Amino acid sequence: MKIREENEQLVILLEPTERELLLSSLFELRKHYQQEISQLPEPLRKFWLGELSRDPQLQSELDDLKEDLSAERIELRSERLRLLEEWLSRESPLRNPSKGFLRIAKKDIDQFLCLLNDRRLTLAIIHGITEEQMDWDPFLIKSKPLQQAIWEIHFLAYLQENCISYLMG
Repeated sequence: MKIREENEQLVILLEPTERELLLSSLFELRKHYQQEISQLPEPLRKFWLGELSRDPQLQSELDDLKEDLSAERIELRSERLRLLEEWLSRESPLRNPSKGFLRIAKKDIDQFLCLLNDRRLTLAIIHGITEEQMDWDPFLIKSKPLQQAIWEIHFLAYLQENCISYLMG
C-alpha cells in the first residue's frame, strides 16, 4: 500500500490482495447502509439507534441524547452510502484490477476513516467480538467466521493507520 496526494485528493495505491479485501469490505458496508435500520439484527439496530447497554443511573440523562444520536447516525449512513456509491461505481479505478487505487477528495477523508470504522464496529457487533478480541492473533482462532472477521478488522485498522500516519506527516 502506498499513499500520495494528487490534485486535492488522497490516492491510495493498493496491492491486488489489499484491493480485493477493501472492495469486499466496502461492498458489504454498502449493503449494510442500504438496509433499513428497522430490518437490521437487534444488536446492529441498537448500535445505530444509540441503544447500548448503560448504567441505569445515567439512563434518564442519556435518553435525552438518544434521539439526537439516532438522527445523526441515520444522516451519516446516507452521506456515507453516497460516498460508497461513488467509490464503488463501475468507473472507479478501485474496481479496475489494472489500476487498483482509490481516490478520496480531501474533504471526504474523515468520512472515509469513519466509514472503515463503521465496518470494523459492525463486524464486531455481528460476531460478538469484544475490544480485547479485536487484538487476537487470527491464526489462533479456530472458528472460520470469527477468524475472517478478525482478519478484516485488522486489515481495516491497518488501512486507517496508514492513512492517518500519512496525513500526520
